Amino acid sequence: MRIISFNRKDGVAKIKINLLDDLWHLSKIIEPNDLVTGRIERKVKFSGSEERAKTERKFYTARVRANKVQLESNFLKVTGDITEGSDELSKGSHTLDVKVGFEIKIEKQWKEYQIKRLKDAEKAASAPKALICVLDDEQATLAAITAIGINYLGQFQLGLAKKRYAEKAKEKMHELVDELIRLDLQSKPDYILIASPLFWKDELVKKLQEKNPKIVNKIKLENTSAGTRRGVVELLHQGVLDKIIKQSQLQKEFKLVEKLIIEITHKGLAAYKFANVKNAVESGAVDTLLIIDSLIAEYREKGKFEELEKLIDAVEQQGGKVNIISKDNEAGDKLDGLGGIGALLRFKL
Repeated sequence: MRIISFNRKDGVAKIKINLLDDLWHLSKIIEPNDLVTGRIERKVKFSGSEERAKTERKFYTARVRANKVQLESNFLKVTGDITEGSDELSKGSHTLDVKVGFEIKIEKQWKEYQIKRLKDAEKAASAPKALICVLDDEQATLAAITAIGINYLGQFQLGLAKKRYAEKAKEKMHELVDELIRLDLQSKPDYILIASPLFWKDELVKKLQEKNPKIVNKIKLENTSAGTRRGVVELLHQGVLDKIIKQSQLQKEFKLVEKLIIEITHKGLAAYKFANVKNAVESGAVDTLLIIDSLIAEYREKGKFEELEKLIDAVEQQGGKVNIISKDNEAGDKLDGLGGIGALLRFKL
């Protein structure tokens, strides 16, 4: 989540949704009577016979006064009476479908815990997923990639191909190695992406390994034509950075579910299936709650979502963490086999 702007006095927040977890946070923030501005999608028919008339999806910006908020597996539905919008939209009740990548505006009387939740969600989204170092014989550029974009961290002049400056180049390479190790310790990214033309990336990895052997486990190598910002942009166009973000989220989900399975196997600090997790929540024992996104949709369809929502509210009130796991990956499949819900506990029951 990225907070584009927030005016506490006027009660107006403009937000961009970057992750599925953002939708869950918003479902707990948006309340009845809040004003929400977003996009409404409609299918528009063009002239022609009824059978052959072409249809096209059209988006309208609209403002609704919320009376119902419903979290689906991969989007949030905000239903309410329209207060402002295109003349092509009829008056009365409409639904905004809020999805990853969309921007919305929320107008409300903000409570302190809601502001905290908003800021915590943004902080989580902006945590570095990967460090990037692109280099060539002349220079290196460092950057961090997060769920909300690229943050450039600085440049190093290297001069690696100039024999008359060999000692100085060696010194600069050591500075670059030290800076990468420092950034890794400081921000703890999931990956370190090193890219270059020719063999410069291999030289850098060799020196990193000499100074900190463990760091090599995080490193991924790619090709790029320059050690400037242009090199970073090339990686962006190749889709490498999008892949890194996706892998980072998958890795996070995989680690959580693997930890749950290990604890279950050893009859340790874990609970799974709804009844057992409910008992753990009622005992105040849940540190981390894991829910598969498809279970949310299932409970909605069966009119039982309130039961799930009470569990989630209770975990948060007790200071626990809630993680929504995507069904469309290995971690989701494993959690689905455990009933779609599990919990890592503070103490054994």
